[in-house]
Amino acid sequence: MGYAEISVCRRPKVAIFSTGNEVTAPGEPLPKAGIYDANRFTLMGLLTEQGAEVIDLGILPDDLSATKAALENAAQQSDLVITSGGVSVGQADFTREALEQLGRLAFWRVALRPGRPMVCGWLGERHTPFVGLPGNPVAVMVTFLQFVKPLLDRLDGQPLSPPNRLNAIADNALKSRYKRTDFIRGVYHTDEHGQLHVRSTGAQGSGILTSMVAANCLIELTDDQDGAQPGEVVSIQPLTGWL
Repeated sequence: MGYAEISVCRRPKVAIFSTGNEVTAPGEPLPKAGIYDANRFTLMGLLTEQGAEVIDLGILPDDLSATKAALENAAQQSDLVITSGGVSVGQADFTREALEQLGRLAFWRVALRPGRPMVCGWLGERHTPFVGLPGNPVAVMVTFLQFVKPLLDRLDGQPLSPPNRLNAIADNALKSRYKRTDFIRGVYHTDEHGQLHVRSTGAQGSGILTSMVAANCLIELTDDQDGAQPGEVVSIQPLTGWL
């Protein structure tokens, strides 16, 4: 083509770890009140699809000193640090406190469901971007797509672009409430006339992984909508062919 020079960006290095005494690695005995770690593996898959280089730092206990040390180490060897869990208001949630001591808190909590307890800021002298995702698996995926993917585009040197949105007719009633954006897991299809329709996948708890596994889109009900009735047109974000 005759080009003497081209602009390139190296793949961003992203450090990830899960937090919580109750979080257990797959293959290990599950203690009483324990849960198996799904979030790290979800993040690995999402980040790999985005072309990022993943640095897996494992599972951290609920300990402020350990969290600070892990964040400091992660910030020095990566372009972005992502954690899951530990950003709510519980007595054992130390991620936000560690962030405030090591860097700067940009914002905490968003008017989003699922995904309200998330935190963003930067760490250390390098001002490494930091995103603390919620602990529930579906909330991790939803907030990744809405917040982390655009950040990765920026780190990749790509222009920021809004999520791909389509309009579809709701086949069932959808619950939401004012002043909060709801992302309902949905399944869209095309009828015999070529019109897009969408239905929810059923129960929408943020810990129900099957609600995301069964979905091929997110139904986006913005903060000025009080749900949607069958026959109404709603906005959807396709999951397939978009990541």
